[in-house]
Amino acid sequence: MQSITTLLPQKRERNYGIDLLRIVSMLMVVVLHVLGKGGVLKNLTPLSHSYETAWFLEIASYCAVNCYALISGYVGVGTRFKYTNIVYIWLQVIAYNVSLAFAAAILHPNIGRAEVIDAFFPVSNRAYWYFTAYFCIFFFIPIFNKAIELLSEKQLKAVGIAMVVIFTVLPLLAEKDSFNTVDGYSPIWLAVLYIFGGIMKKCKLFEKTKAYILLLMYFLCVIISWLQKMYVEYNNINFPDAEEMKALLVEYTSPTIFFAAVFLVAAFSKIKAGKISSKIITVFSSVSFGVYLIHVQPQVWERIIKDMFVDYADFGALKLAVTVILTAFAIYLICGAVDFIREKIFSLLRIKKLLTAAEKKIFKDLWSEDAPKSN
Repeated sequence: MQSITTLLPQKRERNYGIDLLRIVSMLMVVVLHVLGKGGVLKNLTPLSHSYETAWFLEIASYCAVNCYALISGYVGVGTRFKYTNIVYIWLQVIAYNVSLAFAAAILHPNIGRAEVIDAFFPVSNRAYWYFTAYFCIFFFIPIFNKAIELLSEKQLKAVGIAMVVIFTVLPLLAEKDSFNTVDGYSPIWLAVLYIFGGIMKKCKLFEKTKAYILLLMYFLCVIISWLQKMYVEYNNINFPDAEEMKALLVEYTSPTIFFAAVFLVAAFSKIKAGKISSKIITVFSSVSFGVYLIHVQPQVWERIIKDMFVDYADFGALKLAVTVILTAFAIYLICGAVDFIREKIFSLLRIKKLLTAAEKKIFKDLWSEDAPKSN
């Protein structure tokens, strides 16, 4: 039976450790893009020290997207569902996709009107795969939250184990995308991660495990994935299925990459922040998604980021690692500064207030009782 105190509204304390992970995860995403789209990995000498180092950075960063999706569930459970959230994000996406498409059309006359028009429809044109996938699952979040609210911890743990086995272990054993998660680039995988993040929060998974232990577990997952890839390349370089074998544990749905993200979320959730650091974290966290939207915008992606960093492939291992990380920081700061200005403009235009007022008028109290009650 619930006590009177648990029936009263509970004040949610902001978890600045999770906000910090948003920043770290986006930096990791940028590292992936510098190494991948930037042309570093494909231009390295196979099995050289620089190659090994670059792939260690790649694999260490590979769980970043999983972290973002797990965080959505971790912080989403127990909060009121608002259509305002997806509309605000959609406007943010439109602001960058359209403005950068227009800028590209002015600078490059070969860009046609159709490409600019397509920029107004980022979801249907899949301009950003993550936003498209998240947009798909967003409208089902009330169902996910209600299920997590109603099921017992024992039942949720059973569901969590089933999801891990079905979506990470079985595809690994079968060596194929058995359940059409597109190796993690799909709404199905984001839904799995959202639900698992919610399970982590409600069941307080790893609550008694110290942060440094969780970080060591993260590095263990990274090392296992890296060693598997290096082993295959050193010993089976001419194996018929070498390419598939190399990537066996380097997929979003890989058990090691999945658990690397889980351990990071659990570890960062324990981090506490002081007054000054919490303000800094809040500022940088608020622009993290903007960093993604700007540097992955189709025109920027193909005309600027693509093969921009191929010269890094000539660097020694240490110089390569330092340069890639510093480049990721630079991209984050530049794009973050732009998004900070965008955020101020949206604030001056009272976008959130107008959206909130519109939602209250249209949907009234549709989701007023969707927030889970404590047990």
